[in-house]
Amino acid sequence: MEDFTGPDFGNGFPVDRLPDGGMIQGKINGEDMILARTGGEFFAVGAGCTHYHGPLIKGLIVGDQLRCPLHHACFSLRTGEALRAPAFDPIPCWRVERIDNTVFVREKLSTLVRKSAFAATNAHKPPASVVIVGGGAAGLAAAEMLRREGYDGLVTMISADDFAPYDRPNVSKDYLAGPIPDEWMPLRLPNYYAEQRIDLILRSRVSALDVRQKQVQVESGKIFPFGALLLATGAEPVTLTVPGASDSQLYYVRTFADSRKLVEKAASAKRVAVVGASFIGLEVAASLRARSIDVHVVAPEKLPLERVLGSEVGQFIRALHEAHGVVFDLGETVTRWPKGDAR
Repeated sequence: MEDFTGPDFGNGFPVDRLPDGGMIQGKINGEDMILARTGGEFFAVGAGCTHYHGPLIKGLIVGDQLRCPLHHACFSLRTGEALRAPAFDPIPCWRVERIDNTVFVREKLSTLVRKSAFAATNAHKPPASVVIVGGGAAGLAAAEMLRREGYDGLVTMISADDFAPYDRPNVSKDYLAGPIPDEWMPLRLPNYYAEQRIDLILRSRVSALDVRQKQVQVESGKIFPFGALLLATGAEPVTLTVPGASDSQLYYVRTFADSRKLVEKAASAKRVAVVGASFIGLEVAASLRARSIDVHVVAPEKLPLERVLGSEVGQFIRALHEAHGVVFDLGETVTRWPKGDAR
């Protein structure tokens, strides 16, 4: 988040300088914060999104919610609670007091703690256990929300991944561009899962699902019964058959392990062909250019992202990447690997 110096709200702020639906950034006791007005009420919350520290002052107020401009995380202005992914943690809140035509920001409020909300809002008996198949951000968000809502039963996450849930977009962005330490990737610290009583099972791929018996089986043969089941596996990348190329010459980007392999290979690579000019392909291209590697993007379309964003945006995106040294080979498909090329 960019550094910002604004008014000290502890000294008061004139009501007439903040219109309904507006917000202004300032400070309180040295902390960056936002004063917002909506429906005649005033709220004081932290200025940075807890996902990527996006500047919430550039976001949008909808009712009593504040939405981040970067990835649309959503926070309650009343409590600071993270209401929608990709943010997990709340933003801080302060008590606001209005005296005549001035509002003052007072003490910081304690973090909201929900208790027994799950039982209070569910007329039926909750399931004895919940199994989540998938170890990405969606699965983690579901497990975390169950605990935040007061669910007290068994929660099990089964993941085929080698690593605890991590911020997957960084696989093709910041981590690949580097240098980023491995410890920067996890969405939660290792002790989080034990503290929240979430049984995280890694390197285990589900091989069978029995809906009638309410159980899943992993490849090792172990069976996990469930009262409720959530499938949050995500999608797999499209694989290519390239005549003349071995499997070791083709790389796919989906997991943290995939990105680590690319980082290792990038240490000696001089040129990379990225097949695909969609979001992930372009992120990979930009990340590898940050490592001073020659990058060619091969794709069948006439402009990158033209199908989803239109030709004008596609032309802008192409020019932006070309300004950073990316070479586009558009209107083309990969037909074979060059003979004698062992790279």
